[in-house]
Amino acid sequence: MANTGVKVAIVDGLCLVALALVLQDLAGRTAYAASSHYGAPPGGYVPSFSYSILMRTFTMSGGPLALVSPPTLDWVQLLALILVVANGWYFYGLWTKSKKKAAVTSSS
Repeated sequence: MANTGVKVAIVDGLCLVALALVLQDLAGRTAYAASSHYGAPPGGYVPSFSYSILMRTFTMSGGPLALVSPPTLDWVQLLALILVVANGWYFYGLWTKSKKKAAVTSSS
């Protein structure tokens, strides 16, 4: 089980690093949309996100035209789902192994 624990720890570490990078990217996108830059209305756009299950839409409003991205995969939700599934699978394995060990011990 220790080998499986190392694999789950590696998956957790990679997911957390990827999650940090995704969140930095999202913060950069919203900061750029809200800033004053060439082509933006005075004061910048007002960025917002709309979420559904594993999907996200980015909207920039406040100018003469509201800009809406097509629905895209929401990496934050996907990485969180991977973390939950990997850790749940690991702890379920530990739980079933401990139940089997307890059953063998009590029957002896």
